[in-house]
Amino acid sequence: MPAHLRADLFGCLKWHWPKDMSLYYPEKKSSGVIVLLIAAVSMLACSPDPGYQSIQGSTMGTYYRVQYKSTPQCQVSQASIDKLLVDFNLSLSTYLPNSEISLFNNRLDEKFYPVSARFSNVLMAANMVWEQSGGAFDVTVGPLVNLWGFGPQETAAFPSVESQVKAFEAVGMQYLELRRARAGGQTRGLDSVSGENFGAYSVSKKVPKLYLDFSALAKGLGVDEIARSVKQTGCADFMVDIGGEVRTLGFSPKARPWRIGIEAPDATRRGMIQRVLELSGHSVATSGDYRNFREVDGVRVDHVIDPRTGKPADNTVVSVSVVHEDAMWADAYATTFMVLGAEEGIRAAENLNLAVLVITKTSDDRFVERYTPAMTSFFVDFPE
Repeated sequence: MPAHLRADLFGCLKWHWPKDMSLYYPEKKSSGVIVLLIAAVSMLACSPDPGYQSIQGSTMGTYYRVQYKSTPQCQVSQASIDKLLVDFNLSLSTYLPNSEISLFNNRLDEKFYPVSARFSNVLMAANMVWEQSGGAFDVTVGPLVNLWGFGPQETAAFPSVESQVKAFEAVGMQYLELRRARAGGQTRGLDSVSGENFGAYSVSKKVPKLYLDFSALAKGLGVDEIARSVKQTGCADFMVDIGGEVRTLGFSPKARPWRIGIEAPDATRRGMIQRVLELSGHSVATSGDYRNFREVDGVRVDHVIDPRTGKPADNTVVSVSVVHEDAMWADAYATTFMVLGAEEGIRAAENLNLAVLVITKTSDDRFVERYTPAMTSFFVDFPE
């Protein structure tokens, strides 16, 4: 069970358990699906700066938390954050039948439908990572996510080979087309779209049963949108966290960059810290296989699906953490490198000059770290 890890001015540590755990797992089910992979939201002073305020709530099946230094210029409203998240989910949540993405998924024709700027921008980002990863990241993986029991509806059965083949036929970013809805209406590939109003672009699917699932980058994008909103109010020191995906700016209550703990990828040692990162103006996202999984007929099924095979990723990687300026990109790349595996993932991360920490598990149950050169600048000793 996750907890907030707090440290006082002398490095003392103690666990703070939220009074209302339903805030953290409002949609927790018996399948054992748990999403928090960054155990320490931040390392705060045991006697925190009274000028720092905290807002928390629930969204996307997990919690959100915003901590910020309150000043006359920086006044954050929970109502405005909640409204932003409601609008966000009405666009990108597959759990809402009337959301923008659900309406698109339920259409079985090849017509072009207008989409919001948020929707089109996410699609562009997803396409870029899809190309960079050789298909290891693919937001059209929805049919496979649902088939393996990690979508809106749970399934107790192990999918048949026939059902896997059928679902796999509807997977592939190449089956999407984007068209600018303004003068000329020219159809174009999924390359780049700047933020514009609803209807500036329209999307069509070439395969009727294509099903989009933005869960591999949605929490990160939600963090980014909240962070932008908080910054626009005049805040210069804050941290935003949705289910362990974190974005920071400025200083923490200890008058230094924010310290974020990466949880050890061991279900038997929940809450233990593997690494501590020091961040300011950066985000971090972690993906892992030790919390979000199912067991079917005694067989463990992990939630990270390899779009290239149609099956759960099969490698020794148990956790990937990525530091990036934007939480959305960190979120997407963390999933990508879980699929690629340690060797290919580290190589790809180095080529992209990304800060990445990969943890693998050996046959004798040891955990081994590998990280890119760019990641070392964020490591700090713990405790300090």
